[in-house]
Amino acid sequence: MRAFLPLILLVACNEQEFSRASTTDEFQQAPSNQVDILWVIDNSVSMINEQAAVALGAEDFTVNLEDTEMDFHLGVITTDVDRENLTAGVLLGSPPVLTRLDSSGREWDYASAFRARVQQGNTGSDQEKGLQAALAALSSPLAYTVNEGFLREGAMLSIVVLSDENDCSDNGALGAASTGEDCYVRAGELTPVTDIVRQIVDLKDGDPVVVSGIVGPDIVDNCEATVPGRRYFTAIELLGGVKADICQTDYSSIMDSLGQVASGILTVFQLSKSAIEDTIEVEMRLEEGAEPTVVAKDELNGWTYIAEYAQIEFHGTAVPPRGALLEVHYEIAGQVEELTTAEDTAAP
Repeated sequence: MRAFLPLILLVACNEQEFSRASTTDEFQQAPSNQVDILWVIDNSVSMINEQAAVALGAEDFTVNLEDTEMDFHLGVITTDVDRENLTAGVLLGSPPVLTRLDSSGREWDYASAFRARVQQGNTGSDQEKGLQAALAALSSPLAYTVNEGFLREGAMLSIVVLSDENDCSDNGALGAASTGEDCYVRAGELTPVTDIVRQIVDLKDGDPVVVSGIVGPDIVDNCEATVPGRRYFTAIELLGGVKADICQTDYSSIMDSLGQVASGILTVFQLSKSAIEDTIEVEMRLEEGAEPTVVAKDELNGWTYIAEYAQIEFHGTAVPPRGALLEVHYEIAGQVEELTTAEDTAAP
């Protein structure tokens, strides 16, 4: 899972300006005991089997919440935000927010309620607006009326989208008479993903935000009625999480990975500057005062550098455990600045 920082663009700089200056970034894999998890379910005509697969793998997801004793809020909405849908962006079911304990403070079978809620049928809009639906659910007026209490100050926000189509969030630009086909032939009129992501991030005022998706992969030749979810890819690349293939028949490993993300373990950490990759050195301490160990650069059980976003990603046995302290030493290649213009990095 990626550590959250503001959206970024890497700005090329004259190397002489920095004189190959060095810096050190410090991080901690801090325990996270609060997470608000919003599932966004595509309920269009082709989604019955995929919804069932999520329901079947629900235990693989919830066991991570149980094992890590997370204080979680769990809610479900759909991708249907058509005007005639009176429940657009509204958390579904009663109670609308699933927690470990019921209203009487007793443990209950919330997992069964979750399994039922992700199976939303196939009568929804053919314009699947997953990102727009998530923003609506978390924003005024819904956040302060029917969805009140779901989003908590200080809690990590984890958004998970299930859809076999690309995101069609347009904020009304396509018009009421548009069809699902317009999501592709008029793709230039859709709301930039970065605009929507920024608004969601601003709602959390510095708290961690993660986006994951069980969506169409880049290659869908053997996956009927599925389109690559490239706009969702963009959101995941910006905020981290799991990018999973909806064309898989067994979602157990996908649901397990999503549960790990919800448990708050970070695998990607944002550097303050763009680094000269060959100069990066990573040290880890398991606790304050302990001797540091050098973490090797290795794509299986070490770290790799994501140059496009100036991020360090850990893999396998090298993923920092809870409470671990990290120091990343490197020579500076360029600045990392806040995103000031909203441009999509992946067309539908």
